[in-house]
Formats: sequence, C-alpha cells, structure tokens
Amino acid sequence: MKSITMKWMLAILLLLTLLIGSMILVNSVFLEKYYIFKTKATFVNEYEVLLEQYKESTDNEFLSILKKQNSNTGYKYLVVNEKYDVILSSAPEFQIDDRFELTRFLKKFLSKHQNELSEDKIFYQALKSDDNSQYDIVLAAKLKRDYFLLITKPVQQISDNVAIANDFIIMIGIGVLIIGALIAYYMSRRIVRPLLEITKITSKIAHLDFSKRYKGTLKDEVGILGQSINKISEKLHSTISDLNQANTDLQAELQLQKRFLASVSHEFKSPVGLIRGYAESLQLGMAQNKEEAEEFTAIILQETDHLSRLISDIILLMHMDSGTFHIDKKKFNLAVSIQDIINKHAQMPTEKPLQFRTEIPSILPVCGDEGRIIQVLENLISNGIRHVDSRGILLITAKQLNDQVKVEVYNSGNPIPEKHLPHLFNAFYSAHDSRSRNKTGSGLGLSIVNSIMQKHGGECGVLNKEDGVVFWFSLPVSKD
Repeated sequence: MKSITMKWMLAILLLLTLLIGSMILVNSVFLEKYYIFKTKATFVNEYEVLLEQYKESTDNEFLSILKKQNSNTGYKYLVVNEKYDVILSSAPEFQIDDRFELTRFLKKFLSKHQNELSEDKIFYQALKSDDNSQYDIVLAAKLKRDYFLLITKPVQQISDNVAIANDFIIMIGIGVLIIGALIAYYMSRRIVRPLLEITKITSKIAHLDFSKRYKGTLKDEVGILGQSINKISEKLHSTISDLNQANTDLQAELQLQKRFLASVSHEFKSPVGLIRGYAESLQLGMAQNKEEAEEFTAIILQETDHLSRLISDIILLMHMDSGTFHIDKKKFNLAVSIQDIINKHAQMPTEKPLQFRTEIPSILPVCGDEGRIIQVLENLISNGIRHVDSRGILLITAKQLNDQVKVEVYNSGNPIPEKHLPHLFNAFYSAHDSRSRNKTGSGLGLSIVNSIMQKHGGECGVLNKEDGVVFWFSLPVSKD
C-alpha cells in the first residue's frame, strides 16, 4: 500500500514540477520570438491589402484609408519617401500637406535595408529605440518607387511581460502542486479497487462463472494482471463451451443413431417376418398346390431382394458418413445419362400406364461421378414412378443456369403436405398421410440422393405443383 501510494505521489509531483519548470523556461526563452513570428502573417496581409488600395487611390483617399485602418487595428501606418520624410501618416492630426522627419531608429532601419526594399523585399522586425524608451514591431515594404510603407505596432517590453507571466506561473504552480499531491494520494488509494475487483473475478471463475471481466485501464502490473485474468477467463469459457457443444453434438448423434437403429429394425421386421412366415408355410407343407408353393417362393425372393437393397443402401450411407466414400469426379454429358435411364424405364413393365416426357438439351456438361449421378437419377425417377397417379405423367427437365445444371423430375399426383417437405431427405422418413413408402423401396433413396449431392457440392430439394410434385438436384457445370 505505501509503495503504491508513494509511487503515485512522486510521479504526479515530478510531472507537475517538470511541467511548471518547462513553462517558465519556454516563457523566458521563446515567448518574444514566438510572439513576433505569430504576428508577421497579420502584418504582411495588412501590407498586401493596402498596396492594392494604394494603386487605386489618390493621396487623400489613401490617407483616409490609413486613418480608418488605424482606428480598426491600432497599428500605426507611415508612408515614407526616399529622404525618410513622412508624407502620409495614420495619426488623426496629420494633414495631407504635413511633412515630418522619421524617428531616428526607424530611419536607421530603413537606411540599412533600402536596397533590398527597392527590390520588393519585405522586412519584419522588433525594434527598440536607442534609449529603450520605445519598442515597436515594424514591417517595412515598398509602396512604389522610392516610397515605402511602414506598419508599426507599439508594445510594452516583452521581457517585463515575461517576468510577470513567470511570477504568475510560479504562484499557480505552487497551488497545482498542492492539489496534485492530494490527487496523487487519492488515486493511489483507488489502485486497491482493481485488486479487489480481480479477486472477485477469480472467485467467480473458480465457480465456473465467466460472465465478469476486468475493465480497468491501468497499464502497470495491476492492469497486466487484470488483462491476463480476462484472457484466462475467455479461454476457459471458450474451452468449456466447446466441450459442452461437443457433448451436445455427441448426444444428438447418439439420439440420431438410436432413431436410425430403430428405423432399421422396423424396416427389417416386416420383410423378415414375411420371409419366416412363408418359409414356415412351405416347411409345414401348407401350400395346397405347386402354383401356391411357387407364389410363396416368389414372395420370399421378393422380400429377400428388398432386404438386400436395404442392406446395400445402409452400407452406402455409412460409407458416406464415415468420410471414406470416394467420389471419382470427371466431365461427362448428363443429357445422355438422363436419356439412357428414361429409355430403360420406358421399356420395363409397370402396373400403371406411364408417359415419359423430357425437356433436355442435347449437351449438359457436368463434373461429377457419373455412376453416382446415375444412381441419383434412378432414385428420383423410381420415386416418381412409385407415386405417380393414374395419369402416369413423368416429366424430366434439365437446363443450365449460369454455372449450374439443374435437373427436375416431375410426377403427376397429389401434393405433399408442407410440414413433410423439410424432412423427406432424412433416412427412413415417411409421410404416411401423403406419399407412404411401399414395399419396393428401402426408405433410404432420398437420403442417398442428399448425401451424394453434398459430396458433389451440389444441392437437391422438393417442391409442390398444383397437380404434382417435383424433386430436383443441381450440379456444377464442367469447366476445362
């Protein structure tokens, strides 16, 4: 406590002492020169204005101008000829025909610089009379050939003013030093407050409360300590937040895995039950004839194929999620792939009459894994075939939009309720009230489409039309 108090008091007192001493020193050495320097611009500007007015005025008019300027500025204006006689003066009693000789020290000043003045040079200087009874700041410049303008400003002895100013500064300085000592003592006491604040912050950190921060602005050891505490608090808070987020993500992942396993179990339950039931019927000889036995066998094979597709889709999704899934991107013509898939499905027997329609250009250059893009098209077209209504319209359109190729698969039918649209690309999601999965699908087709598009840096989605549904995806255009 004492060391901090003394440090503050000594620092402030030393600073104030140096400040007061510097003011006295500067006052004594530079005030006169600074005063002369600062007033020069005013005198020069006054000369330039008068010079312009002199060119456009008679002597009587110019004399009036000088007297008016004298009353406005307090400066004394003299027009002197080459013999150093004053021919015009701003003195109120001066008349146009008056003449009088210039004072000795001004005459000496003009005589010394007459040649330079004749060459349009301007001289500005502080002059003292020989007996030090008069002290003027003087500007001398040529008015016309052999005529000079003198602008003078009588001032008191600047040294006397400096002495008075220094005495005043000393008196004020003593008061400032006393007040500074009191302020230093008060400020030193206040240094304890940041230490108490830091103690409270560290106590809250110990209880995992990172809401408080040190807000002090001190730059000494206390300030450095406070900033270090802030950094420690922020780092701990960030680390614990990351751990909490990681734990939340892990819990969400576990929940997702549980739901996935539950969905997988549900999907496996139906085909396994059917296979077991018909296999037991065959084992017990419940088939009444050969045709019925063949029917039982066909159902078993159909459900076995369903299970096989389901297992393959699950393995594919697992590979995609694990990061080991490889995408072999290359340039290919997507239009050819779309037409090949449409031709294949158009020749396959179906329960419903289908009308395949296309609106695609002959060339759609894209960059991607052709096999996986074909798988996406197969899934979307198969999905459309499963849910097309009695009209049987399937419209496949494709077009290039800037640097993307967009493919849309439309099937006529009932729209999907809006609440289901954001979830259709989730694994095993089924909108039972609108587009229920049937036994020919694994429930993972749209999820696989979404994963493949993510791997390609593309997008996919679904939207309702008035008389049907459109599933779409987009891929980057191939760039050589």
